[in-house]
Amino acid sequence: MVAAKEHILDILNEVTDPEIPVLTIADLGILRGVNVEENGQIEVIITPTYSGCPAMDTISVNVRATLEDHGFINVKVTSVLSPAWTTEWM
Repeated sequence: MVAAKEHILDILNEVTDPEIPVLTIADLGILRGVNVEENGQIEVIITPTYSGCPAMDTISVNVRATLEDHGFINVKVTSVLSPAWTTEWM
């Protein structure tokens, strides 16, 4: 599972922020984590830079599409607001 998680995190480094496409969601600290369940489900945890961020839907779609392009189809994207995003996560 650890190898799969690291592989998924590497893949997610391809996902850029739709508003600042020179930065990835990992660069911005939006990508908070990945959980890989024994049944193969992948949960990607993201946090918006602010609670009303309009890009979060696009980011969720892009996360799913990127993982699907690499053969991962059982993907759930979870947005969490707490703890709130901070520039220290960049």
